[in-house]
Amino acid sequence: MCGICCVLLRGENHDCTSSCLRLKNRGPDASSQTVATIDSQTRLVFTGHVLHMRGPLTPQPTTDKRGNCLLWNGEIFGGLQITEEKNDTAVLLEILSEKTDVQHILGTLSKIHGPWAFVYWQEEKKRLWFGRDFFGRRSLCWHLPRRKNDAFILSSVRQNTEDLQEVPSVGIYSVDLMHTEWLNMTLYSWASAVWPGTMDPVTSDNLLSGLVGDSDCDLKIDLHPDCHLTKNIPPLNKTLPDLDPSKVIIKDQESVIQTLLGETQFQACVDNLIHLLLHSVTVRVFNQVMLSHRENKHCVHATASNNSSDLQNVDESSSHKLKSDSLECFVSNELSNVRLHQVEGRMRIPAEGLHQEGGVVRGPTEGLHQEGGIVRGPAEGLHHEGGVVRGPAKVAVLFSGGVDSAVIAALVDKCLPAHEPVDLINVAFERIIPQKQSEDETWNVPDRQTGMMALQELNPHRKWNFIMVNVSIAELQKKRSEHIRHLVYPLETVLDDSIGCAVWFAARGEGILGNGEHAGMPYKSSAKVILCGMGADEQFAGYSRHRGKFEELGWQGLTEEVEMEVQRISARNLGRDDRVVTDHGKEARFPFLDENVVSYLQSIPIQTKADLRYPRGLGEKILLRACAGKLGLIKSALFPKRAIQFGSRIAKTENNKEKASQKCPRLADPTCKSTTEKSTEETQHG
Repeated sequence: MCGICCVLLRGENHDCTSSCLRLKNRGPDASSQTVATIDSQTRLVFTGHVLHMRGPLTPQPTTDKRGNCLLWNGEIFGGLQITEEKNDTAVLLEILSEKTDVQHILGTLSKIHGPWAFVYWQEEKKRLWFGRDFFGRRSLCWHLPRRKNDAFILSSVRQNTEDLQEVPSVGIYSVDLMHTEWLNMTLYSWASAVWPGTMDPVTSDNLLSGLVGDSDCDLKIDLHPDCHLTKNIPPLNKTLPDLDPSKVIIKDQESVIQTLLGETQFQACVDNLIHLLLHSVTVRVFNQVMLSHRENKHCVHATASNNSSDLQNVDESSSHKLKSDSLECFVSNELSNVRLHQVEGRMRIPAEGLHQEGGVVRGPTEGLHQEGGIVRGPAEGLHHEGGVVRGPAKVAVLFSGGVDSAVIAALVDKCLPAHEPVDLINVAFERIIPQKQSEDETWNVPDRQTGMMALQELNPHRKWNFIMVNVSIAELQKKRSEHIRHLVYPLETVLDDSIGCAVWFAARGEGILGNGEHAGMPYKSSAKVILCGMGADEQFAGYSRHRGKFEELGWQGLTEEVEMEVQRISARNLGRDDRVVTDHGKEARFPFLDENVVSYLQSIPIQTKADLRYPRGLGEKILLRACAGKLGLIKSALFPKRAIQFGSRIAKTENNKEKASQKCPRLADPTCKSTTEKSTEETQHG
């Protein structure tokens, strides 16, 4: 990922935004700046800071001989052909520059599978293009000019004191700079776009209020009536079941999962979802410089057949590429036929010898050895720096032990070579305990407990590093005041504060090892890729409000709520999560928001994904829980949903009486009077 910034300056204004450390933190590997002069009074300043993840290191902004310029904060996991030796940014600029017409720009961006935010200067047309993907998985904020000589700013993160808002993920935008006396901006919306959280269609009538609200804006904004981006996910299947929504009383939740897995149609859905999630995890694990696709030697190529007997070994030369449009790590649609070793109801893999696990062929690898049942390899050596253990893990999982993170971890195990360690990051905030208790009790929050239990269900032959990130109230308050609140901005609620802080400390990856021979020692994760479970709750009805809608309005209410959740993801959290994770020079990747995964979940009926007739801990995410059960995660499959702010106990550290939707005073700038006054005005008018 990258830190990108574009500033349109008119008159005597000078760029004062692109030198801030918050932008540089996002891209520690290369920095560059380019100026495009439009006329004597107008210029564009492009600044890029690169986090090198794929292909050759390519500084940004990237330019070509035609004068076109691209800032790209994204990953192309599919849709466009990117070979391992190529860089996303360079290839995308080459494709965008092939033609200058609007349909070419829209068509190219519509094809991309993966997260993105971009700024593209089209020299010949004197057009500035920018926008975010449909889910808003990458941050892009704007400052719209309020008077003629005010700067127009696009930035991944707030850099100084400028007022910003997140760019709405309803399409891509084009600013015509052929004439600079006034600014004209055109929105090319996604087909059938709606405003996040409202389900109101994006129209010319509500365009200005939807984009800028009540703010003044020296900018003419139009909605193009005919040209649209094409979504690569289908509408939600709204077929309602002929089932009484009354509660179902059960005695044994595990038996319900087993019964469902015995039903042919439901089992097919489980197998299809595991298939797609494994592919999603695989492309997100291996698309990084530190972990070459060449190391993915245990994967198998899948033909179009659904039969596990059709699995064929990948030729050594063909495994050098991981094509986004094909599945090199494959879970057969008939996983029940794959022979797995079962020990005490859990899936186990043999310690040695060629075998098949979940459709993935594994075998001995040169240079590997075993210590205490753990497969170790030449790349595994830990080293010490100033009393802190640093591990070589290239992948980390934000790991609460809940069903979302446990499934991700289990699938990482299936696609990684046996010797590669994996960091499991588990965050806890200091508990205020009246009576004197042990140090361990201070950090014994719900997520720590479920994380430890889920760890016991993962492949015991893998080297897992369970990182206990323990955050004191004093450190929380200090880091938030000095730094984190600027990353959470422009979001400002109590919920944004809690989740933003929790994810920032988790992504930092500094804690105490909770398992293994180095247990109890300080540890810092070196992984650049952090896999996160965001997007699962929205699609599988994991929030308590889903159950409330179901109890009030039945299947119809639940279906409408899930539809709205998916539509408003971009406006709720992913831009914030990108800002706080990438601040550490790391990248958040979201397997549950892979376009193929989302498309499949959109296509199946609601009762297959969530059956809220069943009690909490079973009915929500019932399809995902069944996947966990099939992967051997018996206990994890039945842990009730617990949001990170409650599981980590950050929500209990400072003010128990706050509501999640309230403005958080701790995110306000105590040194900036105008910001405080502005917040008060908005509260009075809100």
